[in-house]
Amino acid sequence: MFKGQDNEIQGIITDILIGLRGKFVQPVLDENGRLLNMLEDLKRQDQEGIADLKERVALLEQKIEEIPLLVLSAIRDAINQATEGE
Repeated sequence: MFKGQDNEIQGIITDILIGLRGKFVQPVLDENGRLLNMLEDLKRQDQEGIADLKERVALLEQKIEEIPLLVLSAIRDAINQATEGE
């Protein structure tokens, strides 16, 4: 007689737990999944942005290294033009 009641109580508790999972736990798990996807997208965008910045810095460094040569060439050209005019 008690065994049947235990089974009924166990069934009711199981139903309650399944309902709780559906109402409270699953929405949290779904939101966590959504947030994880957003974080992965942000991480990818950050990595792409960092790669772009590194490329731009390398190009800037190259241009900065060329400046002394450009200045010297301009001075040489100015001297050549000045001496040609004499």
